Amino acid sequence: MINEELFTTLAARKLAGEATTAELLELDGMLQEYPELRERYQLLQQYFKVSSYHSSADTELALQRTLSRISVPVSNTPVRKMFPWKWVGAAAAAVLIGIVSFVVLRPKDHPVEMVKLMERQNGKATRASIELADGSKIWLNAESKLSYPEVFDGNTREVYLTGEAFFDIAPNPKKPFIVHFNAGSVHVLGTSFNVRAYENEAVQTSVRTGKVAFIPNRKQGEKPDTIFITPDEKVTLQTTVADTKSNGIVKEITSSEEDKAWTEGRLIFRDETLEDIASELERTFGKKVTFGNDAPRYYRLTGAFQDNSLQDIMYYLARSKAFHYTITDSTLLITE
Repeated sequence: MINEELFTTLAARKLAGEATTAELLELDGMLQEYPELRERYQLLQQYFKVSSYHSSADTELALQRTLSRISVPVSNTPVRKMFPWKWVGAAAAAVLIGIVSFVVLRPKDHPVEMVKLMERQNGKATRASIELADGSKIWLNAESKLSYPEVFDGNTREVYLTGEAFFDIAPNPKKPFIVHFNAGSVHVLGTSFNVRAYENEAVQTSVRTGKVAFIPNRKQGEKPDTIFITPDEKVTLQTTVADTKSNGIVKEITSSEEDKAWTEGRLIFRDETLEDIASELERTFGKKVTFGNDAPRYYRLTGAFQDNSLQDIMYYLARSKAFHYTITDSTLLITE
C-alpha cells in the first residue's frame, strides 16, 4: 500500500534540494515499486520549476500569510522545514480534482500571488482541442495532459505539457509563450509547432510556421543551450529514464505537415520499428499491445493511414512484412 504522506514528503525534500542520500534512495524505490507515482512526481516537478523557493525571513513571513489565506494550517515550526511537504500535499490533493492552485513566490519587490491552473488530461484513444484565453489554439493528443491558467497575467504565457500537442499561438510580442515539459521548454512569440514529450521517449519539437527557441534542461551551474527551429525543422532530444538531462540533441529537416498529421486523424510511419508503431497504435486505439516473441519488435515498416481501423492498419502492415496478429476487444497480440 502506498504511503501517501511519505511520498509527498520525500518528493518535496528532493525537489527543494534538502533530501539526504537515504531519502533519495527511498524515493527512487517508491517510484520503481509504484509506477503510478511517476506521473504525479513529474507534475509536482513542473510546479517546483515555476516557483522560486527561498528560505529568507521575508519569504517565510509572506508564505505564512499566503498559507493562512488558503486555509493551510501553519504551526510554530519554521516554514523552511515544514513548507515542502505541506505545499506538495496541497498540490497533490488539488490535482485529483483537475484544478490546481499553487504559490508562486516572486522576488522581494513583487507580491506573493496565487496562480490557478486548469488541467485537461486525455486517456488513450482520446484527442481534444483547447482554446486559451489569449486566442491560442491547442490540439492535445491521446494519453497527454496540459496545465494552463484561466487568464495569462504577467509578462509571459506559460503552460505545462506531458505527452503531445500541436500549438497555434496567437501573436503577442510583449508576452512570449512558453511550453514547459519535463526535459526543457519551448519559447515562442506567435507561431505554430508540435511538441512530443511522452514519458520515457525522446522529446521532439517541429515547427510549421514562425520560429521557436528550444531550451533543454541542464545540470545546475551549466549554461542551457538554445536551439532555434524554423519551418520544416525538427529537434530531437534523447533522454534517460533515470533523469531527464539531455544525452544528445539532433536537429534535422522534417515535414511539419506529417508531424501534425495526428491532429487530422492520420498516422504516418516511416521506417519505424514495429515496437514503436505498436506504442502509437496502443495510444491511438486504447488496446493493450503485447508481443508473443521478440523478433517482430525490430521489424522496420513504413505506412500512411487516414482514419483507418486498427484491423485495416494491421492487415496492411502485415502484408509489407510477414507477421501474425490477433485483435480482441481489449488487446492486440503480435507474433512471428
